[in-house]
Amino acid sequence: MIGNSIFLRNLKQFRLVTFDITETLLRFRQAPAIQYAKTAAHLGVTDIDQPLLEQCFKDEFKTMTKLYPNYGRYSHLTWYDWWAQLVDRIFRCVKPSIDEKKLKEISETLIKIYRTNECWIHIDGNQELLSRVRQANKHIGVISNFDPSLHKVLNEMKILNKFDFVLTSYEAGYQKPDKSIYDIPLEKYGVKAEEALHIGNTYDLDYLGARNAGWSSLLVTRNEVDLERAQNTHAYPSLRDLLLALDTKRIQW
Repeated sequence: MIGNSIFLRNLKQFRLVTFDITETLLRFRQAPAIQYAKTAAHLGVTDIDQPLLEQCFKDEFKTMTKLYPNYGRYSHLTWYDWWAQLVDRIFRCVKPSIDEKKLKEISETLIKIYRTNECWIHIDGNQELLSRVRQANKHIGVISNFDPSLHKVLNEMKILNKFDFVLTSYEAGYQKPDKSIYDIPLEKYGVKAEEALHIGNTYDLDYLGARNAGWSSLLVTRNEVDLERAQNTHAYPSLRDLLLALDTKRIQW
């Protein structure tokens, strides 16, 4: 197979290949603000201003990230508390008079369903890419700015067993693009940075973060500006485009 031989040649120098998850291998079934409104309506809170909810989601997520970085990892909050407080702030922003018991029910429901396949879908090509990297005899892992429940999400989506390890920023104590989070799997597997490849969807966190840690990296994004910013042969608009390139092009690492 000519394509497979080129694929293997492109990955030859690597012993370790890691992936981001959100918008790289999996994506939300619906935008969070839409899912939040849908869940609230299902639980009897129907008079939600959708545009306001979307704005409140953006504002409150930014506020929580600033107040309690890394899902509360460095604070008195557990990751569960962090999400509960976020949901609380969002709905109080949208509907200050919301019933306390109803708000608690919405919060508990959202936290639960976001750890299931009700809120996630596979990105086309993810299974094939993971399988082919595995067939190339590489260590495969996840490096994601996420809370520890990512393990449950991956299990629910039936891809947890595709990885040798799952490293979340919460568990690592560092967030991408911090070099320290990229150093952890190198030490674990005795791999040099130049033998490691990371694939993700954000230019700063994944593409540059990995490269600044001495790794090689590939970017998968629909953001046209970021596609242009990355080096030639390093950025693609979809996993299918990435797979095609790995099968047909010589990637200039």
